[in-house]
Amino acid sequence: MNNSCELRVQKGNLLISPPLTEDDFFHNSVIFLAQHSNDSVVGFIINKPIDIKINDLIEDFPNVEVKVYFGGPVATDNLYFIHRAPHKIDGSIHIISDMYWGGNFRQVKELINDGILSIDDIRFFLGYSGWGVDQLREELENQSWIIDELDHSLFEWDVHKLWKNRLCKKENKYKLWVNAPKDVSLN
Repeated sequence: MNNSCELRVQKGNLLISPPLTEDDFFHNSVIFLAQHSNDSVVGFIINKPIDIKINDLIEDFPNVEVKVYFGGPVATDNLYFIHRAPHKIDGSIHIISDMYWGGNFRQVKELINDGILSIDDIRFFLGYSGWGVDQLREELENQSWIIDELDHSLFEWDVHKLWKNRLCKKENKYKLWVNAPKDVSLN
C-alpha cells in the first residue's frame, strides 16, 4: 500500500463498501472507525439498524424507543455505544470532535432514565467490525473499502440512504452502480 493511503486511515474515518461487495456482513455498509492503533482497528457499521430494541436486550433499561444497529460480525453478543456525552459518562474514549465511545453503562441507563441524556446523542451496536492493521492494509490495497472523512456528526444522518449518499458524494464513477441489485445477474 502506498504511504498516503495508510496515513489517511485513522479513527473517525469512514470505510464505505464498494458496490457489488459480496460479503453479506459488509454489503452496502458504512463503518465508522472508533479506534486505530498500531495493532488493530475497531469500527461500527452505522447504517444497519436491526429489529431489536435496547429494551429487548437489557431488562432494566429505561422504557424508551432506541434502535440497535448491527455493528459488525465480531463479538455480536456484546453491546457497544457511541455518544456525545463525555462529561456525563465516565470512562468515555474520545474518537473525534464531539464523538466518544464506551464508558460506564450504568451511568448511561441512569442518564437516559432521568432525561439527562437524549437518545439522539447515543447509538447502540451489537458487535463490532475489527481488523489487524495488516489485514485492513491488505483489504485497502485490494480496494475492498473506500476511505471517507466524517464531515458532520453521524447522529444527523439518514441511515437508510447513508451508503448511497456517501458513495455518490465520494466517487462519481459509482453513481451507476448504487442502484444495482445485490445479485446483478438478476437485473
